[in-house]
Order: sequence, then structure tokens, then C-alpha cells
Amino acid sequence: MKLKVNPTRMELLKLRKRIRLARRGHKLLKDKEEQLLMEFRKLVDDVKKNRKLIEKELEGFYLEVLRFKGILDEKTWKGLIETEFFKTTFLVERKTIFNIPVSETHLQTTPEKFPPDHTLTPYHYYLIQKGKKILKHLIKLSFLENKLTGFASEIERTRRRVNALEYILIPNLDETIKFITFKLNETERSSLVTLKHIQLTRQ
Repeated sequence: MKLKVNPTRMELLKLRKRIRLARRGHKLLKDKEEQLLMEFRKLVDDVKKNRKLIEKELEGFYLEVLRFKGILDEKTWKGLIETEFFKTTFLVERKTIFNIPVSETHLQTTPEKFPPDHTLTPYHYYLIQKGKKILKHLIKLSFLENKLTGFASEIERTRRRVNALEYILIPNLDETIKFITFKLNETERSSLVTLKHIQLTRQ
């Protein structure tokens, strides 16, 4: 669709400069979109791989916990569940990747290793350590999925901008430039005809 501008040489120069910038911007955004898509595909593979591993680890962990629960009486099991062996803290770090804001969570436990308790079995210690390890893996998966969501949103935004430039702005500018060029040429031809007519009249 032609833009509403005056068909003057000044406007023509402005529009030609604008279309050069639009085409340059389109190329840069297209390159960015391709790079984002490459990173997005890698992330999808990472998320699938990590999710599969964690699901397998969780399944094994649940079975071990159920097995351990089966050899204890209800009172002992309840006491173990309600005991706080260490304090858990989640620290959220804000990162920017490809100008995309991403939150990464870090797990901290105080103390890192709790002191020996002779009322507990080595197997119980083993389950706690394994649970901590799985929790860290879950946090890592959460970061990857958060990153994936951010990349998907940025790809969508970039694609909208690329399409707006490619199918709306650049064609509109191109059509307007052609219209002004035609009008200026027409005006020039009309002026030449007028000049020739004046010359012939004077002769």
C-alpha cells in the first residue's frame, strides 16, 4: 500500500534512505532468527535428554524410598520425614542470553554435609544425598525449560518483525518510491513539453 507523502525529490531521497535501512534491518533480523532457531533446536535436544534422565532417576529414587519405608514402622518413618537435617535456600540469578532475560536457580544447603546421626542408617544418608542430587538436576532442567520458553518467545517476536518488514514496510516503501519517481518523471516531461511549446511560440 502506497504511503501518504508528497511526491517531491526530498521525500524520494528520504524514502530511499529509509528503504535501505529497512532492508539492512530485515537482513540482520533474519540472521538473528536463524541463529535463535539453531540455539532453540539444541535446547530442545538438551531438554529432552535431561528430562529422560531425570525421569529415570526419579523412578529409581521413588522405588528406593518405598523400599526403605517398607522396613520401618509408621512412627519411625514419620519422625524421619519431619526431621530437618539441613536448611535449603534457593538463589535466583538473572541472566541475559541473546538479549533474552532468563532466570537460573541455584540450590544451597546449610550445612552442606550434616553431622553423623547414629539413629540413622547409612542407607538413609544415601537416600538424602541422592535426593539432593536429583533436586539439583530438576533445578537445572527448570533452567533449561525456562531458557527454551524465552527463546521461543524471542523467535516469535523476531519473526513478526521480519514479516512486518518483508511483507508490509518494504513493499509499501518500494511502491511509494515508484509512485514518486513516476510523478516526478511525469512532471519533468510536462515541463519539457511546456518549454518546447514556449520556444515554438516565440519563434
